[in-house]
Amino acid sequence: MPAASNGAKRQGPCSTLPINIKMSTHDPTGLLEDGYAWIYVNPKGKIRSAMVRVMRGNRTYARGRIVGRMASGRTTLVRMHVNQRMLSGKYRIKVTAGKPGKCGHRVSKSRPWRFTSPSLGLKAIPVSTRIGDNVDVVRFALRPVRRTKVGRTRVSLIGPGGGVISQQVINSIGNKQILAELPIKGKLKAAKYSVRLSGQDLATGNYRVSSQSWRFGKGGGGAKPVPTTGQLTQKIAVDWTNGKWEERQVGGFIAPGIGYGEVVCSPYQQWVRFYPSDAGRESAMMTWTYKNWDFNKGWEKSVREAKYSEGTGPDFREGMNKFGPTEKHSTGTFQGIISDRGPIDGPGGVALAPPTTFDLDWVWDFNKEGSSYCHVKATFRTQTDQLTDPLARSVQIVWRGDANATPANTVSDVDFPGLGKVQAICQGGPNGYRRLIVDSAIGGSVYTREGSEDYKVSQANGPLVMRLPNNGMLFVQMDNGDRILVSSRWKVNDPVASNNWCVVSAQVYSPS
Repeated sequence: MPAASNGAKRQGPCSTLPINIKMSTHDPTGLLEDGYAWIYVNPKGKIRSAMVRVMRGNRTYARGRIVGRMASGRTTLVRMHVNQRMLSGKYRIKVTAGKPGKCGHRVSKSRPWRFTSPSLGLKAIPVSTRIGDNVDVVRFALRPVRRTKVGRTRVSLIGPGGGVISQQVINSIGNKQILAELPIKGKLKAAKYSVRLSGQDLATGNYRVSSQSWRFGKGGGGAKPVPTTGQLTQKIAVDWTNGKWEERQVGGFIAPGIGYGEVVCSPYQQWVRFYPSDAGRESAMMTWTYKNWDFNKGWEKSVREAKYSEGTGPDFREGMNKFGPTEKHSTGTFQGIISDRGPIDGPGGVALAPPTTFDLDWVWDFNKEGSSYCHVKATFRTQTDQLTDPLARSVQIVWRGDANATPANTVSDVDFPGLGKVQAICQGGPNGYRRLIVDSAIGGSVYTREGSEDYKVSQANGPLVMRLPNNGMLFVQMDNGDRILVSSRWKVNDPVASNNWCVVSAQVYSPS
């Protein structure tokens, strides 16, 4: 076609893209973590490698991209990454992509999009949406969005008729995670509720509001509040049936001193997702998983690790699903440990937040939409400063670089009542000593997990001395009932001494 002249706009098949565009939200706060651009490609349209920008004038506030050809006649979700916060007002969404064929250049298409005033950067996720788990108190895990610092906040539970059922005022949240407990009389009725958060954004001084809706259903009783002893125990449940997963697909938990997590199960997402609270510290989640899918057509067991460090993004996750799209039927278990590894690339030898361990199991069936279901239950444990049973205590080692593999940094121990001393040792050098030792006359069974293999060794009497895996886990079932869960990773043979390191995190706990 002839070239455009005299400032006329280009016309013809290479002048525009065969798409419709919209954003997943009009709330700038909603775009910070879970924001998507929805791009529908017309049935006969063909485009490749789309770049999406949210712009105001010539300034780009958020961007996302997808590589490769986009499916015709379908909607593709493009994850957006916000590089500077937005206020209310009119913006434009600009999509630039390639068109196969005779078009020798990338083509753009834009549409206006109006954002409202930002909501409060704080989320409230119920620990369980089953009414039997919410007797006399309804619990919500509060989490700042993208580490927003939040001041005094009022948390209100709103009933189906719009009235306030319960409130709690929290004097200051900061950028930490808090478990809010809203008192009620008896238990909730099965219905849709909302939680309203009214608080101050400390970065701007503005008072803002956010609200989330949740549908509470019948059942439960296994995730009721557990009294805090020497072990903070959080029992989480995600439970829905008959295809009714909206507003019931998430359960929240906190790992004190490390961050906040969500257990998610819907037909489209199945994972444990974790948000570290301190951008300057490395944290990790190591899991031993056993999965069985599509009615025993396949199974897998393996050690997996997800972590937060420099350049890894604001969160990490471990999926319960094996495939994408998700398998129609699945059962499985996680046993995991979430740990603090100190300042990113730091030498070690600093105070560490105690680890949080968890056991989780699931079953889902997504074969028929109207009869689909998902059931997930999990127990999370963290030590406290209390001394009453049940207890949890920890030993941890972090050093980076051979020069920092000092005696003080390579040994950690704790005395556990009724059991004895539990000690971890991770020395540097190829011939260094790397062991977990339970100095007790009590015997037990040791499960060593590395890669996709696990094996068990039992000993009638202690002490127990176990090799720390190079990249794996230990689970120790003591004969008196106490348990020990260990994540262990180390590298000691790099010719560059500063590249060697060791990170070990272990929790000793009594079952609750």
